[in-house]
Parts: sequence; C-alpha cells; structure tokens
Amino acid sequence: MPRRIILAAQRATRAFVHNSSGAVAILFAIALFPMLLAAGGAVDYAATIRARQALDALADSAGLAAAEFAAQEYRKGNWGWNSAGVSAGQKAFAAGVVPNKSDISVAAPNIAVSLSGQVMTATVTYTAAVRTNLLRIARIDTMAVSNSMTTTVTVAKYTDLHIVIDNSQSMGMAASAADENIIQTSLGTTCFLGCHINAWPGADTAASYRAVGATLRIDVIKNAVVASLTNLMSSTAAGTVRVAIYTFDNSLTPVFPLSSNLAGAIAAANAVDLSTDHGGTNITYSLNALNALLPMPGSGMNAGSPKGAVLLFTDAVQDHEKFTLATGVWANDPNWVPYSPSVYNMWDYQPIDPGGCAPIKTKGYSMLVLNAQYIITSTDLAEQSRYGDIKNIVLPAVDSNIASCSSGAGYHYSANSPAQIMSAVTSMFASAANNIARLSR
Repeated sequence: MPRRIILAAQRATRAFVHNSSGAVAILFAIALFPMLLAAGGAVDYAATIRARQALDALADSAGLAAAEFAAQEYRKGNWGWNSAGVSAGQKAFAAGVVPNKSDISVAAPNIAVSLSGQVMTATVTYTAAVRTNLLRIARIDTMAVSNSMTTTVTVAKYTDLHIVIDNSQSMGMAASAADENIIQTSLGTTCFLGCHINAWPGADTAASYRAVGATLRIDVIKNAVVASLTNLMSSTAAGTVRVAIYTFDNSLTPVFPLSSNLAGAIAAANAVDLSTDHGGTNITYSLNALNALLPMPGSGMNAGSPKGAVLLFTDAVQDHEKFTLATGVWANDPNWVPYSPSVYNMWDYQPIDPGGCAPIKTKGYSMLVLNAQYIITSTDLAEQSRYGDIKNIVLPAVDSNIASCSSGAGYHYSANSPAQIMSAVTSMFASAANNIARLSR
C-alpha cells in the first residue's frame, strides 16, 4: 500500500479520536452493540432453526418406530404393546444422529402411543436448548426449541377373503362388441347366452369361442381376480391374508379352501370356468349356502381372530332354469325363492335379492359386490324378446339392490368394459384387504 494512503488513514483516525465534541465516537459506540447483537442473533437463530429441523426428523423417526412396534406387539396379543411402543420410540430417538449434537442439550422426549380402531398413533414431544455463539455477549447462552410430531400407522389386520364368482351361462357372453363380432364372423353363430352347457348341440362352446380369439365375460372377471391376488402376494399384506374361492350358478361350489397359500389361490382362480351343467342362476340360495360355511369373523388383530370379507362378482340377474346332465331334463330350480320385480319369458328372471346378503353382514363380514353389468346384445336375434324383458323389468332394480347387498358406500361397484372391471376388482381387493401400513403426519 502507498505510504501516502497509510499516512492519510492515520490522520483520519487521529482526527476521529481527538474530535472535540466526541459525538462521532459516542454515536458509533452506541450503535455498535445493537448491530453486533442483531448480527449475532441472526446467526444463532439460523443455527437454532437447523437444530429444530434435525430434531423434528428425529422425532418423526421415533414416532414411526413407536407406532410400528406397538402395532406389531398388539397383533401378537401382547397386552404391553403401549409401553413396548414407547420404549422403541425412546431408543430410536436416543440413537438418532443430529448435526452439531454437542451444541444441543435435549432431554428424553415424551412419547404417547394410542390405538383407535385400526389406527395406531404415536406423538413425540421434545424440548431442547441450543447453545449460542455470538449472543453470549448479551449473556444469552442458549435458545429453547420444542415441538410435537405425530405419526399414524394403519395396523395391518389378519383378513380372510372369500371370493365368490358367478360362473352361470350369462357370464359366457362375449366381453365386448368386438368379441361378438369375432364369434359371429369366425363361427357363423349369434348365440351368446346358454350355448356352453352340455345340453347344447354342436361346437358352439366356450372353448371354440376362445379358440377364434374371443374373450368372454368370465375370462375378464377371473383375469382381474388373478391380477389382484398376484399383487396381494407381493405386498406386505401377504402374511396376514387367507383366501377361499367359490363359484355359483344354481348352487354354490367350493373351488379353493381357505388358505394362506396365495399361489394355490391364483392357480385355482385361473382354472375357474363356466358351469357346463344346471344353466340357471340362484344367487340367494348360493349366498345362504356360503353363509352356512363361513366361520364367525374376529377383530383381525391376530392370526387366531381374522376379520372377514366376501367379494361377490356377478351380473346380478337370477333365473330359475335348471338342467341336470345325468337325466337330460330341464326343470324349475327347486330352491328358487321368488322376488320382485320378476318377469317370465321361458324362465323366471329377477334381480339379486339383498336378503341373501343380510345374514353374511349380520355375522360380521364386510360385503363387497361388483355388478358386472348384464350384457344386452342386439346381435343374438333369437333372444331379443328375453333380452327386452330383462332390460326393461329386471335391470332397473339391479343398482339399488347391489348397493343394499353390500356393506354400504364404497363397498359396491358397477362396471361393464374389461378395463372398468379390472379397475373395480383392484379397488375391491384393496378395500377388503386394507392391510398395508400407511404413514401420515
């Protein structure tokens, strides 16, 4: 630095010190302390904010540990689940890493764990003192921080899923207009209803329809069930779910016994096909038979007390025809219970009766129902009179009856296209299992 600049700075400094009024020095001295205090406060406040963010994250982790461990102990039937959860949370908090931990003094947090329904809640409250740096000139050695963090975990419940699939003749309808066209073009037939039982002559069977590339409604249903079971098997709920599978036409047929073997359930669902006997649909009688087989459900909190859910997949139209292969005789279904509205056109037709669902719900099961909408086709000319009666008299009552059959809002679905059916079945399984733990703050 040039000598003349240094000399000029020295002269300015002497002038400031020896100023006769002293005003400049006094004002500077007065202003200096609050300026330093403000600057120091900003620095220390920023450090405190960082400490609080780190402690919040630590409290979050502790809350999650507390809620999950308490839920785990509760499912095991351990009556000390509450204190076990608190202890797990305390350990997680103590083991946590906080940047600049030497500058933070924090006591053991207060942890509260509670269960309401299926939701386990853990609240972690902490108080800490963060050591200051620049604020010490004002004798402020620490700054206090505190907060409460709440974590909720949906407790995974043990669940028995009873899957009931309508495999009567109406489920052999072509899945879409495109599939109808494939059948008509390739096989020269327009029979889509009642063509797949052993009483029907010729080659117009489900196998021949599929052989030319057509998809049937039963294929869409079972493929959606298989996809949902496959997803379930790879989820965290797999260890807490058992599955049973049934089909029905005039009566109920057990297909797969209640088991935690989801791979076996998938294989059984894949093998489901149309009934080639009977020909009719008796939903009421089939549900009564199912109810007789269902054990009493439990709370779902341990393997010995699973909750229960029935997933019913049907087009919700009943008819009282019955063909017996052994005798070759068509007759009225002896287990038929008339219900209104109904219409007679060769056979009696009526919508699903919610009364068949009531005993299952009364027993304590959740009832989830898919209305795979009955397909009315204009292509099958021989059946137009019957289709017209079903469309005008039976179908208008189906939606409300499906809703009444189910456990309520969110438990009944209506779908037509393959994509809609897949989406509905996926939602039904998610609602019924309701097993995957979820975290919220």
